[in-house]
Amino acid sequence: MSEVRLAQIGEIIRQKELWKSCFGDPDSYIDFYYANRYKDDETAVLLQDGEITAMLTRIPVQTVLPDNRSFSTVMLYAIATHPNYQNHGFATKLMDFSHQYLKAEKMELSVLVPAQRKLFDFYRRQGYQDGFYIRETLISRDRVVSLRIHKSCNCTISTITPEEYNHRRSKQLSGRLFISYADEDIAYQKKLSQLSSADIYAVDIEDIQGCLAVERITSERVLIKEILLPEDFINVAIKQIVQLLPAEEYILRTPPYLGEHLGGCVRPFGMIRVPSGMNLVITPDDLGYLGFAFD
Repeated sequence: MSEVRLAQIGEIIRQKELWKSCFGDPDSYIDFYYANRYKDDETAVLLQDGEITAMLTRIPVQTVLPDNRSFSTVMLYAIATHPNYQNHGFATKLMDFSHQYLKAEKMELSVLVPAQRKLFDFYRRQGYQDGFYIRETLISRDRVVSLRIHKSCNCTISTITPEEYNHRRSKQLSGRLFISYADEDIAYQKKLSQLSSADIYAVDIEDIQGCLAVERITSERVLIKEILLPEDFINVAIKQIVQLLPAEEYILRTPPYLGEHLGGCVRPFGMIRVPSGMNLVITPDDLGYLGFAFD
């Protein structure tokens, strides 16, 4: 017999076991998440014969349209079913439970980031569509040195508060389809970045106020998880990042409409579910941007 409900106090140990069996993250990261981001009332669990066998988290966000209209949205995160119980429809039951929650709370849309590319088809069958994209590029330190700068200008990169980061982020993405986060979620990303000996940063180039979020993967590899600046200033900022956080390789994630000159590839990153009857159409031409996925 199965039961779907919100998580309760005292269930964290089992959830951690389930998380590890599904995602394989180290205990230190799992403990970090539960210490800094976990909330019982944002977590749904499925119990089979009294034991938690599947779970997901709901993170409140906003979907912002190019005309600046915004819609209350839930991001479904950490959707996990124990390997021994997969292919039994448990994830579908959890998502149905969450969609009913959306109606009750008057949340209009839901988004998610599939953990693997093969899951895109599964979520399409749940009513989701591709809606958000990233450009991802691998750049060596040697290549960064050779990047051309069209205009000499001063670039300053400094640590920043979550509130100021959010302000700059919204300003840089204005006029686009994007996901907007609460300050507390930017604060969680800041802690994630700091955990890896990096941070979230302000980027000031002349009168341009941009931002970037960085995580150090290893001593020789850095993930630039988000960088938001006008196209003409991307190279300037990357050169400065290399001075600030030395490494041999940099994984650069940008919105799909930025960084084409750096190569890489644009790929689907996040999906969106628009309820039937809602007068809202999302198309690939919108080049939506989700950014943080806390992955």
